[in-house]
Amino acid sequence: MSKDTPFDQLSRVSAAFQESSILAAAAELDLFTAILEHENRISVQELAEILQTDIRGTSVLLDALTATEYLEKSGIDSSAAYSVTTDFAKLLDSRNPATFIPMLRHMSCVQRCWTRIADTVKTGTRFDIPPSILGAEEDRASFIWAMNSIAGALVRPVLDTLWQAKLLTFNKFIDIGGASGTYAAAFLRTLPRSEGTIVDLPVGIAAARQRFTASEFEHRIQLVEADFFRDEFPTGFDFAWVSAVIHQFDRSGSRELYKKAFRSLRSGGKIAVRDFMMNAARTAPKDGAFFGINMLVETQTGRVYTFEEVKSDLESAGFTNVKLAVSDETMSAIAAAEKPQAGR
Repeated sequence: MSKDTPFDQLSRVSAAFQESSILAAAAELDLFTAILEHENRISVQELAEILQTDIRGTSVLLDALTATEYLEKSGIDSSAAYSVTTDFAKLLDSRNPATFIPMLRHMSCVQRCWTRIADTVKTGTRFDIPPSILGAEEDRASFIWAMNSIAGALVRPVLDTLWQAKLLTFNKFIDIGGASGTYAAAFLRTLPRSEGTIVDLPVGIAAARQRFTASEFEHRIQLVEADFFRDEFPTGFDFAWVSAVIHQFDRSGSRELYKKAFRSLRSGGKIAVRDFMMNAARTAPKDGAFFGINMLVETQTGRVYTFEEVKSDLESAGFTNVKLAVSDETMSAIAAAEKPQAGR
């Protein structure tokens, strides 16, 4: 296969938003679920009535989704009927526990933020964007469940690397920013004698409550609503898990978070920080550099970190023996450190 010319590459990249945009629109409308609920066969007129959408707009969107093979179409004109392609049915059904719909909705919000990159670079200020048609509260919920989707796909390999790094040796853990509790549930399942606490904002704790209420782990997990910068964390833990959190903050914010984690741990306790770990030039990994743009447009001070920055900030909070326990080019790189034993 011949390599793209520079013109071809620019043409391809400049148009890449189109397919993601039509998927996002369908996700916000919950279009796929409506089709599946209708025995996976529906006309434009029927779907527009169910979704309360414009017939012309619905027709154009359905045809674009068919052209990109997320839908199948039989018949033409008024006799046409649409179905969700079998390969995508489970992922595009918002009723399914494995649904990808929250991620599509979240990435739609991200995409709207990214349209303001030039403005943010020019002014140094992040710009608020209007919520989706679902509203701001549902957008926040989509973010939480999108992160749950990512964590669900990553949790097994991440636990494997934690085993290899000899970090899964604790009995009592705190999951800082644990949201719906994907990792907390995995810790509880993997370590049958362990107990845990999730600390997060109300929207995250609400999602965790959905997961753990009446579950096998309900009596082994505590759910604590807290603002990272106003509230102290519970104490007495021998492991602190900080997964995909620090990129939301600048150096001072991360240091404050590490100090609170330090105070939450028993003497000799360990902390593990999972996030992108950039090279010294801050240009690799590529996904990390792109994620830096995400933090630029979505937060006022968020950023990606090099391992040396993470190491310095952990040490400033009092941690010792800081090491890059898991080297990875994704957000699954893990830095680990210890709280010194009392009297040492």
